[in-house]
Amino acid sequence: MRTMKQLLFNWLFLPAIALCSLFAAGPTEASPVNFSFTGSVSEVAGVLFPTIGSGRISGDITFESGASPIVPGTGIYLNTVVTGLNLHIGAYSASYVLGSNGVVITNSPPMGGVDNFTAFTTVTGSAINMTSPSSFLMSFTDPSGNAFGNVNLSNALDLLNNTSPPGLSSFASNQWRLIFGNEADGNVVKGSFGTLIATPLPASAILFGVGLIALVGLGAGGLRNLREPRA
Repeated sequence: MRTMKQLLFNWLFLPAIALCSLFAAGPTEASPVNFSFTGSVSEVAGVLFPTIGSGRISGDITFESGASPIVPGTGIYLNTVVTGLNLHIGAYSASYVLGSNGVVITNSPPMGGVDNFTAFTTVTGSAINMTSPSSFLMSFTDPSGNAFGNVNLSNALDLLNNTSPPGLSSFASNQWRLIFGNEADGNVVKGSFGTLIATPLPASAILFGVGLIALVGLGAGGLRNLREPRA
C-alpha cells in the first residue's frame, strides 16, 4: 500500500507541483525577440563590387529584450543584447558570430534633439577579394525627438515593429551597413529597410515546454519505481 501511495505521489502530485512552481515564478527573464526584415542596397564600395551588386536584401535579427543597460537609466546595452543575425544580399550571405554586439538608444526632448536606435554585431561570411565581413550595423533616426519616450530596450523594440504603428514610419531615416575588414578601408555595403516585423517567442510557450520536460522526467521516475522488484 505504501508503495502504491508513493507511486501516485510521483505520478500526480510532483508534476503538478513542478508546473505550479513554474507559473508562480512569473514570465521568464529571457525574452528573445526576432525581427525579419527586407530592404534594398543603395551603395557597394571598395573591393566588394561587382561581387555584391545593387538589389534586394532579406534576413532576420534577434535581440534579447530583457538585457540590462551597462549603467541603469542609460540606453547603452552591450554584448548580451544581439543574439542572432542572418543577412542575404542577392546570392551573398553573412551571419551572426559570437563577439562584440550592442544597442544604443538616444532619447532627446521633442523638438530639442534626435532620437536614435543603433544596433551592431560581429558577423561572419565568405571573403570577397580576400576581405571578410566583420560587422553589421542598423540605425533608425528621428530628428524631431518624438520617436522614443524613454531608453527602455523592450519599449524601443516594440516601437520598431512596423506591423503596428508607428513602426518604421516614426523615423525619418533608417540605414543598415555590412562592413568588411576595418570600416576605414571603405569596403562596405549600405542600404535601407523596407520592412521590419517582430515575431516574439511568448513566455507561455517557454514555460509550457519546460513543464512538459518536467512531466516527462517525473513520469519516467515513477515508471522506474514501478518496474523495480519489491524486496
